Amino acid sequence: MAPIWIWLGAVFALPLALAGNHGDAVPKSYIVEFSNSHISTDSFINGLARHGIQANLERDLSFALFHGGSFSLLGDTENEAAIVEKISSFSGIQSIAPVREAHLPTRQVSVAHDASSTNHAHRLSRRGVDYSVGSNDVPHRMTGVDKLREEGYLGSGFRVAVVDCGVDYKHPALGGCFGEGCLVGFGYSLIDDNNDPYDDCDGHGTHVSGLIAAQPNPYNFTGVAPNVTLGHYKVSSCAKSSSTDLIMEAFKMAYEAKADIITTSIGGYSGWSEEPWGVLIQRIVKAGVPCMVAVGNDGQYGMFYASDGADGKGAIGVGAVNNLMAPMLLNKATYTTRNSTKEFGWSISGDADFVNGTYQLYPLSLNASVENDGCQALPSSTPDLSKKIVLIRRGGCSFENKALNAVNAGAKSILFYNNAPGTDQFSFTKHGLAGIGMVPAGTGEEWVELLAKNTTVVLRMVSKKYASTVFVNEVNNQAGGFVSDFSQWGPSNELAQLPSLVAPGGFMISTYPLALGGYAVESGTSMATPYFAGCIALLMEARGKTSPATIQSLFATNSNPNVFNDGVSSYEWLDSVAQQGAGLINAYDAVHAKTIFNVSSISFNDTEHIAPVSFSINNTGSDTVQYTIDQVGSGTVYTLADDGTTAPVFFDSGDFMETVAEYASLTFSSRLLSISPGQTAVVKVTATPPKGLDATRIPIYSGYVTLNGTNGDSFSIPYLGAANAMRNVTILDAKHGDNYLFSSNSNGHVQANDFYPIFKLSKSMGTSLLDIDVKASNGTILGSTPGYPKNFLSRSATGATEAPWSGELADGTYVAKGVYSLRVRALKIFGNPKNDADYDVVETPRFRVQYEVD
Repeated sequence: MAPIWIWLGAVFALPLALAGNHGDAVPKSYIVEFSNSHISTDSFINGLARHGIQANLERDLSFALFHGGSFSLLGDTENEAAIVEKISSFSGIQSIAPVREAHLPTRQVSVAHDASSTNHAHRLSRRGVDYSVGSNDVPHRMTGVDKLREEGYLGSGFRVAVVDCGVDYKHPALGGCFGEGCLVGFGYSLIDDNNDPYDDCDGHGTHVSGLIAAQPNPYNFTGVAPNVTLGHYKVSSCAKSSSTDLIMEAFKMAYEAKADIITTSIGGYSGWSEEPWGVLIQRIVKAGVPCMVAVGNDGQYGMFYASDGADGKGAIGVGAVNNLMAPMLLNKATYTTRNSTKEFGWSISGDADFVNGTYQLYPLSLNASVENDGCQALPSSTPDLSKKIVLIRRGGCSFENKALNAVNAGAKSILFYNNAPGTDQFSFTKHGLAGIGMVPAGTGEEWVELLAKNTTVVLRMVSKKYASTVFVNEVNNQAGGFVSDFSQWGPSNELAQLPSLVAPGGFMISTYPLALGGYAVESGTSMATPYFAGCIALLMEARGKTSPATIQSLFATNSNPNVFNDGVSSYEWLDSVAQQGAGLINAYDAVHAKTIFNVSSISFNDTEHIAPVSFSINNTGSDTVQYTIDQVGSGTVYTLADDGTTAPVFFDSGDFMETVAEYASLTFSSRLLSISPGQTAVVKVTATPPKGLDATRIPIYSGYVTLNGTNGDSFSIPYLGAANAMRNVTILDAKHGDNYLFSSNSNGHVQANDFYPIFKLSKSMGTSLLDIDVKASNGTILGSTPGYPKNFLSRSATGATEAPWSGELADGTYVAKGVYSLRVRALKIFGNPKNDADYDVVETPRFRVQYEVD
């Protein structure tokens, strides 16, 4: 067995190393499900007390589809794992799982800050409102929503529940009121335990609500389905985290409030459908309510990393596509040349605001395509920069590096100009700088062109405190229409397709709390998910309510796959299904489709479980249609790096995972089918995975089954599989980090209560069961360490987990002094927990435990 790394370190240094990640278990908190509806949460808590277990009931989650709740253990719970195991053995307990943290995803925000332009809040009547598509409704043109709007579909009569951080329903573009008869007509704050889901301190929930149903406004956009009734369930506040039991209660309340659609953009990382939240979503979907969850914004961490909830069976996991335009809400300033004065917009970075005044612009380069502007020390011939604004193009090195070089040459103020659409938010040590900001690429390029002609450019800057807002809308000429590079990759750990599909989510303008400016541009799968929810409302209005599976199939088979784009350039191969799912939604085609399939995707699983898959084609039209069936492959993507254990991480646009031009071969039971009106035919498809690939790196192949009808209609069904056996995949990354031992003093001893052994653990892939137990020198396994075993864990993407061991076992006892090692066991994907051969096992070097008495 290969070693994992263990060293001796100070306990007080651990909090940073153990900082929580999305999806981490909340200490001492659990979700329990009962095996029947006769057990109440109160009787459960009382039963624990009779067994000497003190606990608080946190959430009663019982309703028609789930019987159970969440609770927290009280008092000294060093033997927590043993207590939980004991509870699991009680009669009437079906399952018990940790409550997990959930977070709003990180996102870029460009905010209007002169909220007076939004007018005062008032109650808005939606009668007679002109809902024609506005000039900034470009995403509606990308998805066919504009055509549905022309046909009069507005989502009328349908209730869409949003689970998020609250909403500013006082906003005029969101109706100006809350309750019966208002646009935001129902909801609850689970944070404040009242029926008022108002928010004015974060903005995420207000933004997503506007994407669904925003009314006409000064920025000339509207929501996808402006005539729906919105519900809002507040599960976090002021950018603080939430938890899965809170989200489950929100879904329960939305279901009981008869929501037709439930959408959320909050989550963590798991990739396992067996988690309680995913199980609840599966039941709500089975009961007829479509649920969608954002797949997350950490695309740089690679494959097998989609968000919690999205992995629930039947859930629709939504990824993001970039807007064709790059709208920005920026601080307004002006620049003057010899002949004219023009407005421009800039965004602030950190708290280094500009002082009101005029500044001559000084470029570090007169080449607007320079790739390393400001990355070297400035020459000694550089003029006095203290009263100028230095113009620097982004790229080639860090903002910090560029700024330091400018500061060392005397700069006091810097404006970067972007090398990509939009402006970016960044922060670093000010180094004495008075003003730091960014302007869009087009603005910087225009200035450089003027300066190259020896034209003096003078900027009149206005502090952000006093600046009004200018709306800038540039063409997104690098990545517009392509999958956003932040959009998280699937598939699930069990090779279910994620994302399901993608919708507009990059550079989306929408509503924002009045206290924070009223309107904002944000990017994220958080934006794509409510956008798609609005599209479902339009489809329900046009076609009538139908099953969630049919809804998902209509959208998936009518979506448009695209080629791969790395954020800078496009390539000739189709993007992987693991990043774009079925492709960009086409709401118009989904609404008007006459051909319906019984699937929305096809999984060929891994090489150990591969089998033929059948799907049905139903012709609901009035004419006989002949369908030609074929396939087109996407590039095969390696999950892991060359070492077979490390997942690559890409923080810069232009970087991407290794993709090879190897494709699966598909055979069909028939390649030509003629289907009469009202009739259904079945097609069986068999896949042969691509050959000659490195199986240790988990190559994921994918593509699309294509169907072209003689009536001009065309459809595609995404497929995906692994060209390896997942049960052979290494879970524990024994190559991670440095291999060393060190001690706190020269003689190699450490002091009890002050220093403990620390083990470092990194998972190349997720595991449904992870255990760390103590092995005596004679080979006897003494038991697990505190907090283990753990279930349904995601892979390690943000670094190894570090944790101390003080000699304690999970049952609260301590090992005797002596020589021990720690053994880590991770159940392999598709492994049998009762088969020792299905575990990946790693063992530390031996070390001696000795206790000292004060």
